[in-house]
Amino acid sequence: MRTTAELREGFLSFFEEKGHLRVPSASLVPRADDQSSLLTTAGMQPQMPFFLGLEPPPAPLTTTSQKCFRTVDIDEVGLDGHHLTFFEMLGNFSFGQYFKEGAIAFATEFVQERMRLDWDRIWVTVHAGDPQLKLGPDEDAIELWKAIGMPPERIVPLPTSENFWSVGGPGPCGPDSEIYWDWGAEHGCGEPDCAPACARCDRFLEFWNLVFMSYEQHADGTLTPLPTPNIDTGMGLERGAAILQDVRSVYEADGYQQIMGWIAAESGVAYGDSPAATKAHRVLADHGRGMTFIVSDGVTPSNEGRGYVLRRIIRRAIVQARRIGLPAVYPLTGVVAEQMRDAYPELSQGASEIEATVQAEEERFRETLERGLKLFEELAGSDGISGEDAFTLAATYGFPVELTVELAEERGQAVDVDGYQVAMEEHREVSRAGVGGELRRAAEFAAAAGFEAEFVGDRKTEVITQIGALAGLEDGLFLAKLRESPFYAAGGGQVSDQGVLVLDSDESVRAELVEAYRFGDDQALLFRGSGFSEGDRVRATVPWNVRFPTMANHTGTHLLHQALRDVLGDHVRQAGSAVRPDKLRFDFTHGEALSTEERDEIERRVNAKIFEALPVNVFETPIDEARKLGATMLFGEKYGDIVRVVEIPGYSTELCGGTHVSTTAEIGAFAILSESSVGSGARRIEAVTSGDAWAYLDERSRELDTLRAELQELRKEAKKKPAAAAATPADPDADVRVEGDVNVIVQSVDGLGADDLLDLSDRFKQRHAPAAVVLGSREDGTVHLVANFDPAVAEKVSASDVVRQAAAPVGGRGGRAAHRRRAVRVLALDYGAARTGVAISDVTGTIARPLSVVERAASPAGLERIRELANDEGVERIVVGLPLTLRGEHGAQARETEAFVEALRAAVSVPVETYDERFTTALAAQGGGGAPEDARAAAHLLESWLARTGSES
Repeated sequence: MRTTAELREGFLSFFEEKGHLRVPSASLVPRADDQSSLLTTAGMQPQMPFFLGLEPPPAPLTTTSQKCFRTVDIDEVGLDGHHLTFFEMLGNFSFGQYFKEGAIAFATEFVQERMRLDWDRIWVTVHAGDPQLKLGPDEDAIELWKAIGMPPERIVPLPTSENFWSVGGPGPCGPDSEIYWDWGAEHGCGEPDCAPACARCDRFLEFWNLVFMSYEQHADGTLTPLPTPNIDTGMGLERGAAILQDVRSVYEADGYQQIMGWIAAESGVAYGDSPAATKAHRVLADHGRGMTFIVSDGVTPSNEGRGYVLRRIIRRAIVQARRIGLPAVYPLTGVVAEQMRDAYPELSQGASEIEATVQAEEERFRETLERGLKLFEELAGSDGISGEDAFTLAATYGFPVELTVELAEERGQAVDVDGYQVAMEEHREVSRAGVGGELRRAAEFAAAAGFEAEFVGDRKTEVITQIGALAGLEDGLFLAKLRESPFYAAGGGQVSDQGVLVLDSDESVRAELVEAYRFGDDQALLFRGSGFSEGDRVRATVPWNVRFPTMANHTGTHLLHQALRDVLGDHVRQAGSAVRPDKLRFDFTHGEALSTEERDEIERRVNAKIFEALPVNVFETPIDEARKLGATMLFGEKYGDIVRVVEIPGYSTELCGGTHVSTTAEIGAFAILSESSVGSGARRIEAVTSGDAWAYLDERSRELDTLRAELQELRKEAKKKPAAAAATPADPDADVRVEGDVNVIVQSVDGLGADDLLDLSDRFKQRHAPAAVVLGSREDGTVHLVANFDPAVAEKVSASDVVRQAAAPVGGRGGRAAHRRRAVRVLALDYGAARTGVAISDVTGTIARPLSVVERAASPAGLERIRELANDEGVERIVVGLPLTLRGEHGAQARETEAFVEALRAAVSVPVETYDERFTTALAAQGGGGAPEDARAAAHLLESWLARTGSES
């Protein structure tokens, strides 16, 4: 036994031989009822429910290798050879079985016979007693160590601060005995009292702690014996490996050296080349392990909680990577996964998702890192970094304040952290006024209601129920909890339901559902309306025309997932989804764009399963049984003991909490709208089913019919004029002159008409971009002039002015300014206080089609929905119809729309403009098609806007 892997397996196997059950490591994310830490910090932490008697243990004796992460050490990592954030704790646990004698005997046997350590270099410590706890020295432990062969001079009594374990308050506790390794007198302080826990030197390394959990500590500090004493031990795997390999630093042991070897090969800088290189290697090796395991347990980077811890270590690693020339940090996750896959198989299963998560965060940070470091360097000459500057580095450039402090300390600068906190709190106060504040308010309301709402929407869309709790809010809103609720709250990719609440005794009293909030299996509902009270009997309804297409899209998503795996391979895994009434979106892991053949085959396979009319079975089962059925489980998702399975027999089995159709035939049809990239190693498919699929396919069929007709006409024209077509002359050479960073082309090309001259200017501008092109031509006694500028040039010089000045000497005839509009995707909104129609242009910026309807668009939820639509569709501009009066005056409706536009501009990152919509609603009402009237109105609005902007270009 010498390597880290051999020590881990040797420990677990040893205790299996002694009758212990080997239990897999618990997640780094603690259980929901464990609020003691953000991440699991000790091997015993997952065992606490068993020690506290809250749950029965999986066996009376267990052994684990528990993954742990200590956030308090993040800033210390790299500064010395022993601080770590991520580490593994080997443990053996006895729940009412053996006690001190067994724990000491097992530890001695393992150290002597399996680790084969020099017993003369082993020391132990014991509890020296504590008068306040009314405990004397742990004589039992002292005698047991003596009996096992430990010389009395190497048994060191230490105070409660060193050798008594507790949870930090009321709960199980007890004295402990720690095992130390002696590196030798040459590494000590030389003082005669040098011994384990010496504060003057690091001669002694504690590597195994045996906790004799024998008491319960009460709120007043007193102790009473536990009915059954327990054993909790923990050996640090990394420290044990360093001892076995006779290296003073854990970073010099094989587990870290393998990672550092890869870092050195990629960067050209080895561990130990310089102090800076040594720190960088330590940070990268430790944080590389930490980020890999944290992401594997379902955490993603964010600005709060565990996500913030993950973001900190990724960004800290990126800064250190830059210092030694390591091109990228995210491949580290693959190195770690490969090294640790035997002990933690989940790393191999999720390797691509882990890498993609870290890569996305790295790409975001690197975009601003250089500019942030530039600002940081500009502050080098100041006495310190102000709170405002620290906040700017965090908010604008993504520098966690801890990273700013660390970098500043390296050059002897202080950071006004208090000032930073003030600026950050001001920022948070602004944020709390938004959606986050609403969510917190709903969570507090749900918790205070005193009961859990029962979701019945997977079985029915209308239910007679009771309002169990109600809280009135501002602007005609109120929060409610129903005893039974048909309303689905967003989760698992499926969006929240729309719906209405009607008073059972008076149908005129109604309220519309604004938002459904999910809290585990519970929910709270936000309504707009009045006349309701707590205890009222009500009818809650989800419109079938909203629920049915949502169910069809969700079941279609399951078929798509399996079809992707069938066509592309088993490496395909779900990386995100959005199931809405109008369409579905599915993100998946795959390294390249789909070919036309692959896309067609995927679409064919999904439709084949739809036409087979397969049943969709939904049932609950123990998670182990679900695994036996081969159910697909989402990466990073945490599941309970009982799970909900959605099965399409013979084809797809997934864990899912959403709503589904009863047979695949109800989906009707499936059509892929688009396939695109969403980052390295991930792709996105958007598709439609049911009525939306029919409408899309019908529209595509009509477009093809039109194109066929146009093609036939072109063929006829081509047959009539073959000679003219063959005689088309080649373009003349452009006379290019460079002015600054612009290619200027000014020349005469005789014999061309106005349109041909414009086309030639387009070709010149494209070939010689960035270009400013001015062309003239004489044709049948007429002079034509064209000025065609790139957008960057057109911002500085007016093409129209150039044409007018050039045309003056020839009588001012035939001039044209040709700064044509670039094609952009545009979202159009036909705003209404209750319902807002949405339309979208195609990628060429020329065709408009109805998209959907957004309820209460001016509400925070409505604005968020529009922001999501803009992001999902990749739009670059939003146009909102302005309902002027027939005389062009701003009435009350127009003023309300303008207020909505101002709120929308604050919510989205693309330009928002208004456009006169006086006739679009009437035109929409005359039109047909399956799209909602509001969406058709938006499409007419967009068609008009596109036509106007096209004619102006």
